[in-house]
Amino acid sequence: MEQHIDNIDFSRKSKEIHDIIRLSDFKRLQDLCLNLEDSIAFVLKGFENKHREPCLELTVEGKLDLICQRCTEKLEHTIFLKSGFLIKEETQLTDFYIDDHAVYDLIEGSVKMDILSLIEDEIMLSLPSAPKHENVNCHYKKTDEMLDRIHPFADLKQKLYKN
Repeated sequence: MEQHIDNIDFSRKSKEIHDIIRLSDFKRLQDLCLNLEDSIAFVLKGFENKHREPCLELTVEGKLDLICQRCTEKLEHTIFLKSGFLIKEETQLTDFYIDDHAVYDLIEGSVKMDILSLIEDEIMLSLPSAPKHENVNCHYKKTDEMLDRIHPFADLKQKLYKN
């Protein structure tokens, strides 16, 4: 797989890339995932919108084994992302109307755009900030010791308004 593309040329020529990438290829995701042998599938399509502007569409599918922040056990997280990008030259970044391009994120035109970074960015943005199981599925169990421990602020209101 090509790791870098000229994103404007890619879009103007309506090119397309389909591939499967192992999670071990992503540097930032390695700290969040339990199983780096898993992989995700993606499709990157180039096209021109109705204004004849270069655009990209990225679709990402797969499953990640994250770490539940409550019980620290495996949490299977399904990903299905579809993102659109409007490509603008650096000099054009301020010369467009948001209303005309509401479905697109804006990215800068580049002759060496890193595809893996784009995919990793989109995955990272889609992940929950603190992944956790639903309460009934979580392996976290309160022990009797935890339930019986002293709560130092439990009677604070009574102490404050005693007088």
